[in-house]
Amino acid sequence: MSHYWGCISLSSDFDATGIYHQMQKSMEFFKADAHVDYQSAEAVLANDIVFITPESVGQTQLCRNERYVLVATCRLDNRPELAQKLGLSETLTDYTYLLEAYIKFGKDCVKHIVGDFSFVVWDTHTRTLFMAKDQLGIRPLFYYQDAEKLVFSTTMQAIKAVITPVLNQRYIAIELKNYVQDYAPTFFENIHRFLPAHYALADTTRGVYETARYWELEAEDISGFRNEAELYTELNRRFTEAVVCRARTHKNVGCQLSGGLDSSAIAVLLSRNIPKQRLHTYSFVLSDKTRPYSERGIDEQGTQQAIIDYAGLLPQNHHKIEDFYFKDVYEQLERTDLVMGGFANSDCLWQDSLFKTASADNVGVMMSGFPGDEGVSCSGSNYYYDYFGNFDIPAIIRFFMKYPLRGPKRMLDYLRARWRGSLVKGYDKIQQGRNLLRADSPWHQQLKDESFLFYPTFKKWFKEQITRPHTCHRTESEGAYALTHGMETVYPMADIRLVRLAYSLPVEMFAPATYNRALFRNMCKDILPDAVRLQPKFSGAMTLAFAEYWKKKNIEDLKTYQVTDPLQMMLPDKRLAPDADLMDMLMRLNYYYIDYFVNKYMPAKAN
Repeated sequence: MSHYWGCISLSSDFDATGIYHQMQKSMEFFKADAHVDYQSAEAVLANDIVFITPESVGQTQLCRNERYVLVATCRLDNRPELAQKLGLSETLTDYTYLLEAYIKFGKDCVKHIVGDFSFVVWDTHTRTLFMAKDQLGIRPLFYYQDAEKLVFSTTMQAIKAVITPVLNQRYIAIELKNYVQDYAPTFFENIHRFLPAHYALADTTRGVYETARYWELEAEDISGFRNEAELYTELNRRFTEAVVCRARTHKNVGCQLSGGLDSSAIAVLLSRNIPKQRLHTYSFVLSDKTRPYSERGIDEQGTQQAIIDYAGLLPQNHHKIEDFYFKDVYEQLERTDLVMGGFANSDCLWQDSLFKTASADNVGVMMSGFPGDEGVSCSGSNYYYDYFGNFDIPAIIRFFMKYPLRGPKRMLDYLRARWRGSLVKGYDKIQQGRNLLRADSPWHQQLKDESFLFYPTFKKWFKEQITRPHTCHRTESEGAYALTHGMETVYPMADIRLVRLAYSLPVEMFAPATYNRALFRNMCKDILPDAVRLQPKFSGAMTLAFAEYWKKKNIEDLKTYQVTDPLQMMLPDKRLAPDADLMDMLMRLNYYYIDYFVNKYMPAKAN
């Protein structure tokens, strides 16, 4: 993964090179092996490159030819296919593949690319700018535009270095209401997030802009598979491919081993496909210091050890993380501001200690099981929604015959949820207790809660879950923290080839039998030992084992913090007791975090 940034002049009176050094200086805290750039009065483009893939090693020249200039952050997963389409050697960099794809296919190049990417191409002849982002929004791209210039970057810091950021009150209000954020907004009104699965083509001379969505999650034709056994074989093949292609690095490979199904399966597949000396695993665990703060006092070290033994992983390459390296909450907030550019939805600061630990092991890519629960390894408990939502009478009859008592009850539950418009009974009352936005705020009645919407079919629910903003926001954040330590984050469970096949399957393959998450558990019969594969989904352990300790410590650190609420949007300050449940602690801590960042950027005019 790399960072890039740039500026395009939109006025003959504006010289883009004038802000080059400001933007470059703002990026110095990110690790890079090479800095390459293009500068002219009309356009400045720069790439800070980390040598992660074998092809990228020694890349000290900007990817360009006599006409086009490209900057990107990318990892392409269908390189053999692209090499054949483009007539290129497989030894060339992903950057070269992207540029050649754009030269050959134009704006349709994104339809030929599989992987995690965002990139910009500047046409020096026509003064045309092309911008694109991957299908699920794994890699970041932010932008700002006024009459003089268009500024873009993979981090908000580079943009903030050359503009005055304006606080986004709507964004802040959504956070205070504990609602779900949209894709595009950020903490700042005038800094925007480029949308996943979109491209933009701008003719800056004529002021003509074209923006389009180029990808939707749609079912593929699976009629060529004769039975479920063949479908499971193909699922395993794609899952293995998703893991292996992401392990393409000359450095070591890291895997976050929580002890859950997704990360455990990924660790086993890595052990079978790369030298074990190059594989390092990382787990958040409880310690004597943090265990007393945990309500259940358990983690998943037993399962983690079972995977280490089963896969024959090297014990010395398994690393336990028992605490964060931050001295207090204020150091955490400053770290967030440095990396994320301000308050950020789905901020993944909690992963930063993991990445810091892994950097000492020369890790180039860090594997994660996210977003497995949101897609391929979902519980499948609402599979039958397709029967009712599609009014599939034969399927409903079969469902009732199979479950003569439970079937009609499930239908009534479905109808109630459809009438409520939400899957969660009593959710409104929960939200009222967690709402931190003042009732007299103009945003109070305007905002619509889309946190737990009802989806009439299982397939619509599946599609919404895997493509929702949280996938984009979390992966962007994890990637940013990882890059400060010289590595990239990768997500096999987000491979669109694997996700698309799962989305195309008969819903019956998701149906819980003696266990939920049936599809993924059945997929892993030849991957995981049964003791792990058939473990209960909810063991009481948390991915961040010491989350309760962390939150309670932060509350203690904030005892002397005075909430000033300069925007007059927040409820009166109410201190949160350390014995509150974890979700309430998270909500109230966000209350303080937002106030901290609003005060930090209050010199900027708030809309």
